[in-house]
Amino acid sequence: MKLKTLASSILLAFAASGAMADDQTATFSGLVASFDSVGTALAGGKDVISFDGLASGIYDFTLTLSGQFMSLSEASLNGVTGTIINIGKWSFLGIDGTSATPLTLTLVGTTSAPSALYSGELSVAAVPEPETYAMFLAGLGALGFVARRRRAKA
Repeated sequence: MKLKTLASSILLAFAASGAMADDQTATFSGLVASFDSVGTALAGGKDVISFDGLASGIYDFTLTLSGQFMSLSEASLNGVTGTIINIGKWSFLGIDGTSATPLTLTLVGTTSAPSALYSGELSVAAVPEPETYAMFLAGLGALGFVARRRRAKA
């Protein structure tokens, strides 16, 4: 009897795994990564999209997403929450922020039709390291020093 219960529990767990989110990985081409829903959009109420192809570092980012036959309730990219607009059968999302790699987008919501889908784009710009600013200021200081010496000799 216990063997039948165990076997049916395992079978049920495998059957339910198909109802989980269709998570995916999107790869950057330059400083832009495009993505769209894979399989069933928001299956299980949640999709997770990981982004790869960026060097380690800190990036300013802008994410836009549009979808149909769905209603988003939460969206965040590395903890930065987005602005969601649900209008009838359409959903729109925008997220701006700064974060370190790796970048991961989490979408939570419901669908109203089996044909629900979404697509989006994530664009990034590298944030200069503090050492870059220090070198810039040192260079400006050196230029000022040289200009002052030349003016004093003339």
